[in-house]
Amino acid sequence: MDWLSLRQQQLGANILLAAASFLLAYLLLQLAPDGQYGIFAFMLVLQAFGMALQNALVASPLLILMNAPGAAQTTATTSATALNTVSQTKVVLPAAIKGFLLLALAINSLIALLQAGYLWHVTADGWLSLTMAVASWLQLLRWYGRSEWQNREVKVLLRSDLLFSLLVFFASALLWWFERATLQNVAWLLLLAAIVALQPFIAGFQTVLRSTADWRAVQQGFRQQGKPALFGVLTVEATANFHCYLVIALSGSSAFAPLAAAMLFFRPFTVVLSSLQQSERPMLVQALAAKNHVAIKQLSNSLRRAAISAFSLNMLVLMVIFQLAPAWLWPQMSDRSDFRNALLLWCLIALLRALRAPLTALLQAANQFAPLARLTYASAMLTVPAVLVSWWLAGPVATLLGVLGGELMLGWLLLRLQQQLRASELL
Repeated sequence: MDWLSLRQQQLGANILLAAASFLLAYLLLQLAPDGQYGIFAFMLVLQAFGMALQNALVASPLLILMNAPGAAQTTATTSATALNTVSQTKVVLPAAIKGFLLLALAINSLIALLQAGYLWHVTADGWLSLTMAVASWLQLLRWYGRSEWQNREVKVLLRSDLLFSLLVFFASALLWWFERATLQNVAWLLLLAAIVALQPFIAGFQTVLRSTADWRAVQQGFRQQGKPALFGVLTVEATANFHCYLVIALSGSSAFAPLAAAMLFFRPFTVVLSSLQQSERPMLVQALAAKNHVAIKQLSNSLRRAAISAFSLNMLVLMVIFQLAPAWLWPQMSDRSDFRNALLLWCLIALLRALRAPLTALLQAANQFAPLARLTYASAMLTVPAVLVSWWLAGPVATLLGVLGGELMLGWLLLRLQQQLRASELL
């Protein structure tokens, strides 16, 4: 694949990853009862929360640490064999990285316990709870690997993405062919796919784990990026997903299913957007450090075009299918109004997220985690009561109106922050 640029390869891997994630959930939507699909969708919400925690406490500090000016020089005395899987341009001490890896493992364990507890509560199936929790733990470990290797050798994470995607495609086809798309079989599939997709990272993990953890980098990262980013994650979770927790707790997994289905059909866009931001941030950090305003503008414009294109393509496909074969989107013919309304509201929410993605990535790369956290807190202060009132007045689907209000407020606050930073010449 030398004829493709690295960014094209990343985009292709992102698309494959999004398609594989979508296909698996779509099988459950079409072949499993609404309750099972709702349960699986909530598992994805908890897993996404784990990814966000990793981004805040691990990926954000690593992004700054491994792309800071002089990062390579600070480790010039490291032996040639210290890191046998990293690139020659971006190297940090294994001891500093080990602290972040151990922190990621702790986050993974917390999320897996939450998932296992919820599954046991709603299914009383210990084997399913264990399998799904372990599969999620391994997938979160793979997410950590992606976050670290994004700053090292991108081709390593591309191999991992390819392995995961192809295995999920193949196994999903088998589940469809034999009509065995159950929650338990999906858990086994994800467990196997995560184990295989972790292989490109194993050598690097072993090298890091053999070192003695240097927690000073973790402490410094938490003070400078992690603490404000963690606060931001918690408030973003309240803005973006509070309605999920509310509907699951008060209305159950079947009532959550139409909302989750609407979210599912924008999942390809969401995965691509998240991966695009992850791949662009290191380059934005370097451009900001070099005060290369031309490169900053080019990278921001590139991300904006990619985000809007991903949203437009996602929306176009949904419109065509909804007109020609609506049962492909929502199989319950007699109860389509809730799904249709949820899909329309999610379209507006996704559009707002596409529009603000470049600005969010730029502000994170500029190390503006504390101001971002304050903005998400203000947005959450509107979203939480709006979701509660919407649910009380009109039911589960109406909670998306509260989410939409929070997204509008967050976008406005981000634009104001950008203007303030430009006025002070920090951007």
